[in-house]
Amino acid sequence: MKIRFKSGYYGVINGKENSISSYDKGWMIYNHDIPESEPILLIDKKDANKKIGSAYVVRTKAKYQGFVFTIFQNKALKDEHKVRLKLNNLDFDAYDYYGFPYRKDDASIVVQEDELEEIWEERTPLARFPFKVDKIKYIKKEGKFL
Repeated sequence: MKIRFKSGYYGVINGKENSISSYDKGWMIYNHDIPESEPILLIDKKDANKKIGSAYVVRTKAKYQGFVFTIFQNKALKDEHKVRLKLNNLDFDAYDYYGFPYRKDDASIVVQEDELEEIWEERTPLARFPFKVDKIKYIKKEGKFL
């Protein structure tokens, strides 16, 4: 199963989730189903709170071998159905288990997507915008895709 793992700024516009980014005059809205696409809408700063129903930062996390990681995936990894799992700097048990020196900034491992036990999106509010979405959205739980 090919999964698109999200990371970055997202907003709900007209009931649909889109990736968003700021620019000097407001916000650019992208169709997150089409990677690296052109903006589909520009929203002025003064209209942003009226048009963007919710705005938040998404980080996709995964549980693998009992540890929690942040997921990273580029095109090359995606084509091979793999992900890079980045260790949390303060998870000393995971550093010991995988044999990384403490506080190594690039401590990560590459695994197959289907080896992940659980996958979820963690969403945190983006300042000055409503936050009307679940803080956690599970993609895979207890070994089953939802």
